[in-house]
Amino acid sequence: MKSLCYDVNRWGMLMEKGELIHSRNISVNTYESNDDGLIIEGTLTDERFSPFVIYSTNEMRDAGIIHSLLVRMKLSVPALQIIDIEVEMPVVPLAGCEEIRGTFARLKGHEIKPGFSALVKELFRKTQGCLHLNNLILVIGSAAVQGMWTHFSKKREQRKSRLTKANSQMLFNSCWMWRDDGPLARHVRDRLKEI
Repeated sequence: MKSLCYDVNRWGMLMEKGELIHSRNISVNTYESNDDGLIIEGTLTDERFSPFVIYSTNEMRDAGIIHSLLVRMKLSVPALQIIDIEVEMPVVPLAGCEEIRGTFARLKGHEIKPGFSALVKELFRKTQGCLHLNNLILVIGSAAVQGMWTHFSKKREQRKSRLTKANSQMLFNSCWMWRDDGPLARHVRDRLKEI
C-alpha cells in the first residue's frame, strides 16, 4: 500500500525551477462608472521566452509576446447585464485570430449570473471563439461579481435597497459560501429575508 505521507525529497525536486519558457498573465480591474454601473477591464498576455514553433503553420517565431488581449465591459448594477463590450487584440499569433473579435458582441444584453460560464462556452464554441478570449471572459465574469459586492459595500447608505435587488444566488456555491446548503449560505439567506 502506498503511503500518503508528504515526501520531502520528491516535493523538493518538483519545486526546482529551470529556465522560464512561458508566462500567462491575466489581470482584471473593476471601475465604477459615472452612471452608477461598472466598467470591467481585463487583459491577458501570453509570452514565450525562447524561440518557438507555430504548429499550425510550422513557422518559427522569436521569443516575445504571442498573444495580447484586452476586454472592456460596461455592466448595469445590480443585474450585471452587459450593456457594451469592446475587444482589442494588439498581438495575435495568426492573422485569422482577428476574425473572432466581433463575435463577442453576442454577449451584449446577457447577465453575469449563475450559468454564465455555460453561456460563454456555448456562444463561443468551435470557430466562434478563441480559447484565450473565452478564458479571459470567464475570469472577468467572476471578477465582476466581486466588483459588484465591493461597489455595494462601499456605498453603505444605499446598500440595503441594492442588496434586495441583487441576485444573491451569485454568492452561493462561490468562495463566499462553499456549499449552497452550508451554514453560511443559510445565514445569508436569513439576513436577506430581513432586509
